[in-house]
Amino acid sequence: MFSVGSASGTKKKGKQATKGDAQIVKENAETIQFYKNILTVANVVFLAVHLAFYYFTGLAFYSLIIFVVSSIVAWYVWSFMRQIGTTKSGGSVTDLNLEGSISEYAKDVILVIVFAQSTSLIHRYFWWSLLIIPLYAVYKGIMLFFFSPYAQLRNGGKNEEQDEDNDGKKGVKRKIVRVNRH
Repeated sequence: MFSVGSASGTKKKGKQATKGDAQIVKENAETIQFYKNILTVANVVFLAVHLAFYYFTGLAFYSLIIFVVSSIVAWYVWSFMRQIGTTKSGGSVTDLNLEGSISEYAKDVILVIVFAQSTSLIHRYFWWSLLIIPLYAVYKGIMLFFFSPYAQLRNGGKNEEQDEDNDGKKGVKRKIVRVNRH
C-alpha cells in the first residue's frame, strides 16, 4: 500500500546544478517584460476607467495625483530592475528571480502599486493599501537588525552567559593586559 524509502524523498548527492549566464539573461528579459506588461495594462485600465466614469464626479483630482505619484514610483522600480537585470560591462549578470534578493522586493513593490491602482477604482480608500510598502520596509529593517545572524557581531560575538560558561567559573571577569615587547 505505502512504499517505504521511495525515491521522491531522497536527495541527490553532489553539487547542485547552477544556471548559466545565458539562461539567467533570458529569464531576466522575460521577467522584465512581464512586469512592464503588468504596469502598462494597469495604468491604461486605470486611466480609461477613471477618465470615463469618475472624471465628472469631482473625485478625479486627488485620485489622479496619487495615481501619477504611484506610477512614477512603479516605473522607477521597474527601471531599477531592468538596470540590475541586464548584462554588465564585465559580462556578469544579476539573477532577478533569486529568492531573498533586492529584485524580489522590487517585484513586490510593483505588485502592491498595481493592486492599489486597480482596487482604487472600486473605492478611493484602497489607496491606503500603499502604506503596506513602507510598513513592510520598517518590519524588514527591524527583523534584520535584531534577528539576523550577524546580530551577535554587535555584542562582540558572545554574550556574558557564554563567557561565564567558557571560563568554567561564574562571576569571574577576565582582564585583558596589553604587553609591549621591545
